[in-house]
Order: sequence, then C-alpha cells, then structure tokens
Amino acid sequence: MMTNRGWLTTFRAVFVAGAAMLALAACSEAPVETASSAGQANNGQANSEQASRSYAEGTYYRVLEHPVQQEQQEPYLVEYLWVGCPACQRFEPIMQGFKAANPNVPIVRRHGVFNQRWALDARMFHAASIAAERDVAVEMLAFYQAQAPELPDFSDLSTFLRQQGLDEQAVFDLADSSEVEAIMEQTLAEMRANNIPGVPAVVVNGRYLVKNPLPNDINTQQDYNQLIEYLLSLD
Repeated sequence: MMTNRGWLTTFRAVFVAGAAMLALAACSEAPVETASSAGQANNGQANSEQASRSYAEGTYYRVLEHPVQQEQQEPYLVEYLWVGCPACQRFEPIMQGFKAANPNVPIVRRHGVFNQRWALDARMFHAASIAAERDVAVEMLAFYQAQAPELPDFSDLSTFLRQQGLDEQAVFDLADSSEVEAIMEQTLAEMRANNIPGVPAVVVNGRYLVKNPLPNDINTQQDYNQLIEYLLSLD
C-alpha cells in the first residue's frame, strides 16, 4: 500500500489513463437481480415454507476455511464491495431490504482492493465512513452509479465529500492513514485466503459465503432474507 500522499498522485494518473475497464474485471453479477416482492407481507404459509426449506452447502453457500471479521459479535454480515461496481449498485436495495427486516443484524462493509482504482476508491470509502462516523455505502454507491459509465475523478469525489458535509482535507488525511491502510490490508488478506474472486460477496457470521450466482429459486427479497436468516441460525 502506498502512503505519504503518493495515492493522490496515483489517483490522478489512474483516472487519466482510463482504468474503468480494468476496474470492472472482478465485478460479478448481483446475487439477486430483483426485489419484486420486497413489500410482500409474511403470512402463515410463507413462514411454514421457510421452516421446512433446506439450503444445501455448495449450492447456496460455502463454508469459509478462514473465518473473517471475527472481532464482530454475532449475528453480523460482511459485504465485500466496490462502489463503482454496477452489480453492487444493483444489489444495494436488496441489502437495505434485509436490513429493514433485520435491524439488529449489523452489516460490515469492506471495500475490495483488486487493482489500483479499487484501492483508491477503498481509501475514499473507508476514510469518508470514518469521518462521517457511519457507513456511507448507500450514498457513495448512488454517487458512482450517477456518474456511470465514467468513474468519478478527484474533483467529483471532492464534490461528493462536500455534499455529505465532510471536511475534504480531513478525509484526504484519513485516506492516507494507518487506520485505513490496516482495513485495506485485512480486506485483501481475507479475500485472498478464502478465494473470494469478485464482488458483491456476502459472508454470514464470518463463516458462510453466500454463493454468487445463487440458484434460480432465490429471486426475491423474501427469498434472500430467508436464506440469510437460515445461515444466521447455523452453529
């Protein structure tokens, strides 16, 4: 990882070189493409179906050899993402739908660092989240989506920080800090150790990686919620 503001120089160089195609290399299809039943009410039949349904290991999820984010208290989810990933942007409403149905299950966001552009975006994402003292994924994913098919440049990101009411200089300083470096190093180590090749990738309780793509029977918000709730129930 680069420090001493070298990342700012690299950011400008990467943008000028046009790294969008390279940046998309590890961006997978979203695990769920539609939330058509997000507003569907649970009823006795749905609850009965959930209770009797089983999710086979290898088909719906994979058990990680090296558990991640073990300092978290269960239950919790970890989502690995890239804010410029179209699949991550499409998947965000599904994550928010799960959060709405399960407000007591925290979601830990970890930004992928597969290449230079991702690493630069990771610095901004984690620095902005630390400065805001909250997860800025919703806003940042929407901002990048609005810029598509281009990726935001340095000036655009400065605008984003001002829109969030954040001190630009403070965020830039944080982006070059050992705190953000440590998050990025840990994220890279976790994804490599567990052979997680792309994003979005969701891990339940640090141990169960949701398959991507999922079987065709997971195609609504309710389906996805039930799968995650099942994985949360495992020992």
